[in-house]
Amino acid sequence: MSKIAHFLTWIVAFIGLNSVFSLAKEEATIGNICPQLLGIPSCYIILGCLVMILISQAGWLKDRLWLFIIGAGIGSSIAIFGSVGHFLGWLDCPKTHGGTPICYLLLALFSTLIFLKYLERKG
Repeated sequence: MSKIAHFLTWIVAFIGLNSVFSLAKEEATIGNICPQLLGIPSCYIILGCLVMILISQAGWLKDRLWLFIIGAGIGSSIAIFGSVGHFLGWLDCPKTHGGTPICYLLLALFSTLIFLKYLERKG
């Protein structure tokens, strides 16, 4: 079960990285797409969090769980903050073509990654 969870973590993280990279590319070319945290577009921070998660999954580091925890912790915190802010109306998250706020999708993404890491460590 842990090998399946490890593989699924790779897949989910790559899907998230691909999606967030597209959003970050739009932010770099068009601007004002992502909400900002301390003057930095949040999609850049989320991109960094997903890269940390993928590096931790690669196994290049001896003690790699801390890198996953940092990436998933910061990413899920931003996703929770964005989702609550969007729901309450004081933050405007970018939306997909179907109209779903990306903050909600990021919350689901990071929740899935944390759950998969739990299954991987349990098994």
